[in-house]
Amino acid sequence: MTPPIAAVAFDKDGVTFDSERIYAESLLQTLVALPHPPADAQALVDACSGLSSAATAALLQQTLGVDVDMDAFFRRWFAQRDAIIATRGVPFMPGADTLIEALYAAGYPLALVTADDLDNLLADFQRCPQPELLQRFSVVITADDVARTKPDPEPYQRAAAYLGVAPEAMLVLEDSDVGAQAALAAGCPVFLLAADRQPAPQIAQAVRRIIHHHDAVREVLL
Repeated sequence: MTPPIAAVAFDKDGVTFDSERIYAESLLQTLVALPHPPADAQALVDACSGLSSAATAALLQQTLGVDVDMDAFFRRWFAQRDAIIATRGVPFMPGADTLIEALYAAGYPLALVTADDLDNLLADFQRCPQPELLQRFSVVITADDVARTKPDPEPYQRAAAYLGVAPEAMLVLEDSDVGAQAALAAGCPVFLLAADRQPAPQIAQAVRRIIHHHDAVREVLL
């Protein structure tokens, strides 16, 4: 028998914030500006989706070659990212802010689980329209809190343990295959937000539901 949902865990980039698009756009701009850009820069950007900073750096170094100074590359990438954020801010995904408030008001314990580090998470909330929403999450798990980040199950296992619920009772909202893989390996039910992409077939079959808007979560839980 499937246990009822007792808690909800949100991914950060692409689920809570519409920041995945900003990271991808700025990464693509940085890649194509290289003296010798990769043949398929967009495919490389897509492959980085959902990875931790360390895993992203490793993949970029492997693809671009040892002659590319990754420290300098990341500085250019983040300068490009910050220029976009300075113009647009860090917006919430459509419906994410109201869903967080509604779930909190309904008594669901909430976790925020990201492969990003704590400094970046705090910076995103400082630059978003409602920084106080961070207080709605009773548990925050970042790359700084785990030995192995997504796609390893450890982040979601820790989140469930800190919330005091079984993984099977913690609904995870993810947007990347890497994040969904982590949640599934932890034993959590997953709603995969796939507004503008097609998940891998094995992920699509394993998640509980593929959704295209946060309202789908409301329809199930509220």
